[in-house]
Amino acid sequence: MQKSTIEYYKAAIRQAQSAREGIERTKADYEHSCVLAKNALDAGLLGEQGYKQQLVELEHDRDCRIEGALCRIDEVSAEYAAEMAELGRLDGGRIDDGVMKLLNSGLQLTNEDWQELADTYKDNYVMTRILRERYSTNRPKSEGDGFTLGQKNNGLTFVQFGQLPQDRAENFSRFTKLLRYNAVNDSMPNEGQMAYASRGDYWNHCAKESISRMKPFGDEDFGTIDKDFPVEYVQAKPTVW
Repeated sequence: MQKSTIEYYKAAIRQAQSAREGIERTKADYEHSCVLAKNALDAGLLGEQGYKQQLVELEHDRDCRIEGALCRIDEVSAEYAAEMAELGRLDGGRIDDGVMKLLNSGLQLTNEDWQELADTYKDNYVMTRILRERYSTNRPKSEGDGFTLGQKNNGLTFVQFGQLPQDRAENFSRFTKLLRYNAVNDSMPNEGQMAYASRGDYWNHCAKESISRMKPFGDEDFGTIDKDFPVEYVQAKPTVW
C-alpha cells in the first residue's frame, strides 16, 4: 500500500476540513450575493425576472463550488478503493508453492499450524483466501466435534483470517461519505450531555469507530488511534424550545 490505513483516514479528514472551510466561504458568498441581488431589485436596477434568474445562477454556482470542494474527499476514497482492488487481485505470483505443497500433502495440520499460516500471510489476500477455503474443509477436530470458526474449543483460539479487501474499501467509503455529509451540514451531533469541541473532534471520533471495524493490514498497528485521532468534549448547550 502507498499509505497506511491510518494515513488514509488522516488524509480524508484533512480534505474534509479543507472542504468545510471552502463550503463556509461559498455559503457566505452566496448569501452576500443574494442580498446584493435583492438590493438591486428594490432599487429598480433589476427586474423581477432578472432577479429570479440571478438567484438560479447563484444557486448553481454555489452548488458547483460545494461539489468541487467535496470531490477531494471522494478522491481519497477512490485511491483507497484502488489500493484494495489491487490487493484483492488474483495473482498467481502471490501463491507460496511451498505452502501449497504442504496443504496438498494430506498432512493434518493443528489449529496452531493454521494460525501460524494465517499470521504469516495476513497481508496476502490470495494466500488468505486459499487458507480460508482449505481451513473450512480441513480444520482440526477435537474428540469428534468440529470446530466453529470464531469460537473456542478446548482452549484453542480459532484462526482469524485477514479482512476482505472489498470489505475494507466499503468500510472506508462509508466513513468518507459521512465526512462528505457532515462537511456540508451546519449542525453537529452531541453525545448525550456532552458535545464535540469541534467538527474535527467529531470526525476523529468517527474515524476511530470506523477503524475499529478494520483489521490491521500487514505490519499496521492500530494501537495508536487515540493519539492519532484525539477527541475533546465540552458541555452541550441546552436545547431551547
